[in-house]
Amino acid sequence: MPAIEFKPWFNDLLLRLGHSRQRQLVWLEGPIEWCDARAADLLARYPDWPLLSNRPGLPAARGLKLADDLLGSEHAGLVLDGWRGFDPDAICIAAGTLRAGGVLVILAPCAADRDPADDDFALWQDDRRSPNLHFAEYLETALAEDPALGLRVTPGTGLPAIPDMPRLEATPIHSGVTDEQQRALRVIDSWLTTGDDGLLLLEADRGRGKSSCLGLLLRAHGCPPDWIVCAPSRKAARVLLDNAGDACFVAPDRLLDELSPAGLLLIDEAAMIPQSLLSQLCRRYPRVILATTTGGYEGTGRGFRLRFVERFSARSLLRLSLERPVRWCAGDLLEAWIEKTLLPASLPPAELADEGYTIERLEQPGHPRRRARLRELFALLGAAHYRTRPSDLRQLMENPELVVFAAFSGGRLLGAILLNPEGGFDRGLAREIYRGRRRPRGHLLAQMVTAQAGLDGFACYRGLRVQRIAVSAACRRRGIGQALIGQARAYAASEGLDYIGASFALDAETAGFWQATGFVFVHASYAAGKSSGDHSLAMLSPLDTGLREMIRVISDRRSRQLPMELTQRLRRLDHRQVVALLRLAGFSCRPSLLEREDLDAFVQGRRPFDLCFASLQPQVMHAIAHSLEEIPALLVEKAVQNRPWRQLPRESGDEGRKQLQRRLRLLVDALVNPC
Repeated sequence: MPAIEFKPWFNDLLLRLGHSRQRQLVWLEGPIEWCDARAADLLARYPDWPLLSNRPGLPAARGLKLADDLLGSEHAGLVLDGWRGFDPDAICIAAGTLRAGGVLVILAPCAADRDPADDDFALWQDDRRSPNLHFAEYLETALAEDPALGLRVTPGTGLPAIPDMPRLEATPIHSGVTDEQQRALRVIDSWLTTGDDGLLLLEADRGRGKSSCLGLLLRAHGCPPDWIVCAPSRKAARVLLDNAGDACFVAPDRLLDELSPAGLLLIDEAAMIPQSLLSQLCRRYPRVILATTTGGYEGTGRGFRLRFVERFSARSLLRLSLERPVRWCAGDLLEAWIEKTLLPASLPPAELADEGYTIERLEQPGHPRRRARLRELFALLGAAHYRTRPSDLRQLMENPELVVFAAFSGGRLLGAILLNPEGGFDRGLAREIYRGRRRPRGHLLAQMVTAQAGLDGFACYRGLRVQRIAVSAACRRRGIGQALIGQARAYAASEGLDYIGASFALDAETAGFWQATGFVFVHASYAAGKSSGDHSLAMLSPLDTGLREMIRVISDRRSRQLPMELTQRLRRLDHRQVVALLRLAGFSCRPSLLEREDLDAFVQGRRPFDLCFASLQPQVMHAIAHSLEEIPALLVEKAVQNRPWRQLPRESGDEGRKQLQRRLRLLVDALVNPC
């Protein structure tokens, strides 16, 4: 196809998109020279269009892994280069930056030119590459299923007809705000005037104007000096701050440490902040407005509802939502393609049929003939897990090491477990892992237990890590999750493996499940995980008798170290997480007579807290671990984590250190000396 033919066709497309207010995907598939020529022509004519590419040497290109730097920006067009592989997350982010009338241009090699060796996103455990690039096939199939959602251009086949596109209605904007934003602002103003403490949550899908809405709220009130803006990073709050003018921004960890006074705390992109930090901020500050993306490619929105929002009653949490897009129009072609292809919608929860359920192994879930089941599996994971991203869809399709078992009832998927083999290294490599010199790709649990927990030689053992486990909401607490774990154990034993294990973000519900399945707590990660933002726990269930004794020794050592760790690297854990951790570890201590007397002296007010803490802490931890009662935050944060008095939760604004210490004595006495 001569370039002269492509230019008028593309110009016509842009004119029609501008007239209809639609956005469109253009898939340019052909030899690399042909793709580059088309892209060079477009970028020369539209120099403000970003270029996302992993190929070295391309001028002004941004790597696909840096696509999230574009969040909050708006563009009329964007070129995404797929010649080093397709990153599903980057595709979604790119689409989210385009305004009405915009076009997403993807450069794609034809099937004959795709090579796993040249694909940056086909690399899995032990640097193994996907034998089949199913994800690229999947994108092509999605285009073929509904050509109107995307235009595929290839050399030598003629230009595709530009379909008739209905003219969309832009969301009306008056004086810089939409009707929905205006209604939300009125509700927020009314909530602010009541003077009552509480939380307000503003939810919206990407591109609905939630961040700008909060920015306009700040601007309308003149950016009061006691109103603080908080977000995972200043970059994440860029849209809010740009609309607010002169606003005070404080990072969440600094805010928690310093406890700056605030009449109102505004938290943008709340779902991307670790749950432990977020819970503490909402408890520390009497009035908080949170804004978060409910769907989106970050995969945080559904999990935010599961793990955070449901903790609050309707009385303490006011929820608002924005439905209509602002950056583009409702009914948009590009958004429809993204949602259909990369963000499959949640399915109605599957019910357990009368005949019970069966567990089967899902072979090659990424195979084209199994796409319907793949979408069902991805939707199940998205509904059950804190963060399920579009990139997880590609992993399900292509990871050659992945083992999947699923529970079915009446033909419906009830639950699934994703397993990954780990370990089995020779002694030399295991020692290098132990010394922190090597980190083999994909062996998360083997590396964590060997290098961080300090279990020399553990990486030599062969195991199976539970990567994900999910059960339909309507079927939970029916034994399906434990049956899936049992299937994993049986599979590991049949393969001659030494253990099964798991690493998961610490929270009370998941900790209870793993404890019930007989897994042993061996380690809490040094740093917060990239996915959840919380510390991850390493849990093991040994199948080898020699490993069983090794795990017992390391578990005992970890329990002895917990008192110190909870005052150091785990000091920022939320009090609910601390309670869950102590109960999971089965923490136990036997105080001496002098230690018992220290505790009694504190409870009776004869000795100050600082002189008694070393004796007090393990006894409180023991009582928490062996109690089923709700544990107050003050008891955990001071008697266990020893946080500074100024950071502790107060029942009222005028509660000082003396009053806090008096309340703490009563709480310790009630816990350790129950009637």
